[in-house]
Amino acid sequence: MYFSPRKHILSNVILFVTVIRFIGFCLSGLARVIIRKGGFEPDMADSYIWRVQSLTALLSVIASAAVFTYGLVKIRKFISVVPEEERAEMAALQEETFGEGNSNLNAEIIRKLLETWFVIFVGVQLMYEVFSEVYRHFALGLYQAVVKYAGITSETYTSLYNLSHSFKYQGMLIALLLGVIMTAIFLDDKTLMLVTILAASVYLLSATGLEMMTFSVMGQDVGIVWSSVVFHMIDTIGMIGLALYLRVKYNGV
Repeated sequence: MYFSPRKHILSNVILFVTVIRFIGFCLSGLARVIIRKGGFEPDMADSYIWRVQSLTALLSVIASAAVFTYGLVKIRKFISVVPEEERAEMAALQEETFGEGNSNLNAEIIRKLLETWFVIFVGVQLMYEVFSEVYRHFALGLYQAVVKYAGITSETYTSLYNLSHSFKYQGMLIALLLGVIMTAIFLDDKTLMLVTILAASVYLLSATGLEMMTFSVMGQDVGIVWSSVVFHMIDTIGMIGLALYLRVKYNGV
């Protein structure tokens, strides 16, 4: 069976969850700036930043799970209106009656896609947050081993940090790209597939071919890791673009 072409549950959920995650990212960054300027000792400031970022990440995951749960409950409620044994017959009748006026995907496929994105935005996101903390400890240990104990220059550490930083994001990035690819396969959308390949290629280039850029802002040295920039663009602008693309181009998705 098919939903009304005017219903856009999947694209709406992806959009709302992406906005939630972006707000969490912004609040986390704002808290980092405020704490750094709060006059705390470095160790205490790092402790406060870790607590705020952990709390923000947890709330973001919980809010995302709530949005997905609402979407899934809504879909299952719509589906349950028609008995299971009559759904195939209903779909055939809808196709015969409405033709191109139907939604582009039937209700069961939309439900499966929503469950797939649920796993990505909640399950994989939770793992990403855990491994981000693991990576933070790794970077700190690497700095102590390379600069303090081995006596290697900070430039060498910066290069090693830049090369290793992409590993922090690759799990979440692969999950996001797989989600887009699966959505594209169900919709038979070659544009989405090409965009996914392009995004993966740009990330690979940023991780392997671009050095970390450092500049000074108000007396503070600021470093830009390009793999981080590309990942966050895919994670925010890319996902918002995906949601709007699905909503505009496809009926009922």
